[in-house]
Amino acid sequence: MLGWIFGGFVKKLERAANDISHNFVKASGEEIDRLFDERLSPLADKLDYIAQQRIKESRLEIEALENKTKADIESLLAQADEKAKQNLEKIDLVRQESLADVRATLSQTDAYLENRINQISLAVMEALEFTNYRVDKALLEVKDLENKLFVDANYLVDKLIQQIDEVLEGKIEKFNTILQRYLDHALPGPFDKCKRRLNIQWKFGNQISDMDLYRLAECYELSKLDENTSIEKVVEIYGQLQLNAARMAALVRNAPILKRIAVDDWLKYGVLSEFWYDTLKAYDSNVPMLKPSIRQALLTDSNDND
Repeated sequence: MLGWIFGGFVKKLERAANDISHNFVKASGEEIDRLFDERLSPLADKLDYIAQQRIKESRLEIEALENKTKADIESLLAQADEKAKQNLEKIDLVRQESLADVRATLSQTDAYLENRINQISLAVMEALEFTNYRVDKALLEVKDLENKLFVDANYLVDKLIQQIDEVLEGKIEKFNTILQRYLDHALPGPFDKCKRRLNIQWKFGNQISDMDLYRLAECYELSKLDENTSIEKVVEIYGQLQLNAARMAALVRNAPILKRIAVDDWLKYGVLSEFWYDTLKAYDSNVPMLKPSIRQALLTDSNDND
């Protein structure tokens, strides 16, 4: 219904920001490029995924509109000099148009979507002030958004954990035995590429931690991907990796840092499986996956390819 709202919104913001940054020194434009390439564009994909999951769950929670963010935007516009104000108003126009699109599509206000649109807009406007203080403040805004994203993802994963518990009658530790299938035997495997990558090639099976076992399973699944893999198989592999991440989050739910790692993986593989599922619907599922040169960028963020 909404499509990929945040991805499209961030692209529009990036075009507007680039137009503005060309009026300033090159270094400032490079800072803006990094903000979008390294932080906002990846964040937009994840926000799109979370938003879609929330809508599928019939808006799981009621979120109040954050008046502080809107007040910060208004304050920034009011305090800017005339030249800066004209530039910031271009960003604010993109923000207002995106809010109008959401309201028109949903026929109502959605506080979750509107808050995130406002928060992203504020971060970009802060960065376009082109001072070290403002850039740092923009990065803090993005960091806050990333933290909110984790809270949102964690909420959805907790619901999945509840469902897994019900299926397994509360015995979530059974996931450990599911992962054990990735161990051929209990002996060390010095010639196993994935074990070498994890530096566990000399460990016996009973010496391998749950997290190492989880990463070993991930490595084996990812190793199935190459330029000849069909899109249908890619979707299945990323779906399996997301399922593994949800199960791992359940297994380590009493270890907050490990659970965060698993939830981050659940979100990452959810975004990837959704992307390739959409691709599957658009193309013949038996066609090999795109060009090898872009496979690495889209399939996994891992640069480890030994």
